[in-house]
Amino acid sequence: MSKRTSLRIPREHGAWAMLYVPLAVGALVAWSLSVRLLLLALSVTFVFTARASLVALLRSRNRGREDDQARRLTIAYLALAALFGAPLVFFSSLYWLVPLAIATAILLIVNASKAARGEDRSVAGEMVAIAGLTLTAPAAYYVSRGVFDVTAIWLWMLCALYFASSVFYVKLRVTTLNPRKEEARRQSWKRCAFYHTFLFASLVVLAMTGSLNLFALAAFSPVLIRSFWYLANPVRQSNLQRVGWLEIIYSIVFLIFITLTFRV
Repeated sequence: MSKRTSLRIPREHGAWAMLYVPLAVGALVAWSLSVRLLLLALSVTFVFTARASLVALLRSRNRGREDDQARRLTIAYLALAALFGAPLVFFSSLYWLVPLAIATAILLIVNASKAARGEDRSVAGEMVAIAGLTLTAPAAYYVSRGVFDVTAIWLWMLCALYFASSVFYVKLRVTTLNPRKEEARRQSWKRCAFYHTFLFASLVVLAMTGSLNLFALAAFSPVLIRSFWYLANPVRQSNLQRVGWLEIIYSIVFLIFITLTFRV
């Protein structure tokens, strides 16, 4: 057994991106790097790392057993998260981190419970995960600026909307690859079309009313274009490595233009 496996380090590269890209967005919009931000990054990393152990623990309990290693790792990771996060509350007086931590804990438990029952890959399960992971955006902004204002809420909403796009897009690609799941493909196509139409219309309205500028629309343009293109031209072959690299590029574009949305 490898060290990574024994320590139950998450392997989902997309989930790591959902954790760190919003954190980088919050830091860049606040335009501040500090020891406090490093403490936050370490704290959220250990919270996320604890998820795999928590899922294993809940899964074993559902089967009437007790996974002692999973329990010890869950406690250890959450203790480390608290160790790095506590100074931000008690010494830096960043009290808004408390409700953010509570919200994160609730979403973590809900998502882990769904994963233990094999329901984490459902749309609802993935949305819960995205809502929790993207809380790093308002947290990083707050820790960097020392002020929790409407910008923090905007950052969370925009990051969550951005990463939700990948849920509908990937599910459509997966169902399209299997010709035996025609009904599932139709359902995925409708959901993907509805979500991205709603997303595009919302961004246009927000830009026209002055709530956001055109940089926000530019930030979402790559994922909107790739989704509408695939909706119109679905293919039953897929180069997953190429798709993965493109998603990384899209995330970088999003990071740059969302930062400009609030900096310009």
